[in-house]
Amino acid sequence: MDAIDTFMTSFGFGKNTFIIGIICLVVLLGNFVGGLIRSILLSQGGPIRERTLTQRTSFRIVMVAELLIFVYAGYYHTVLVPGITTAQIVYWTFVFLAAPLLAAIGAQLTYVAFAGRIEELKEEFLDLEQEEQSRGDSDDFD
Repeated sequence: MDAIDTFMTSFGFGKNTFIIGIICLVVLLGNFVGGLIRSILLSQGGPIRERTLTQRTSFRIVMVAELLIFVYAGYYHTVLVPGITTAQIVYWTFVFLAAPLLAAIGAQLTYVAFAGRIEELKEEFLDLEQEEQSRGDSDDFD
């Protein structure tokens, strides 16, 4: 506990240092573990339909984590401690940029292990889609 307080005071935080440290650790580790779990769950599911980035659940969870960081930083620097120093800007910027980066790193680490299975499931979805289209085309001629 003293290590977190010492680390946070080096960035100029004087009030609620332990809470800031814990919130940031939970968000960063949550994004990393979420990235790890994403590819594992993806490889264990059924056929995979390609989605745009904004339609993916993992993207939405990362955005919620980013919003949580942004809201807490805003609350801390407007309500609890008015003002912000350069060191604190560096800290919040690092946390804000590291959260999605850790999620991407976690997803890529497990994707390497399950790449073959994930690609098979993507091809399976494409085969199912082509099969449905061919059935739909044949029904038009009856």
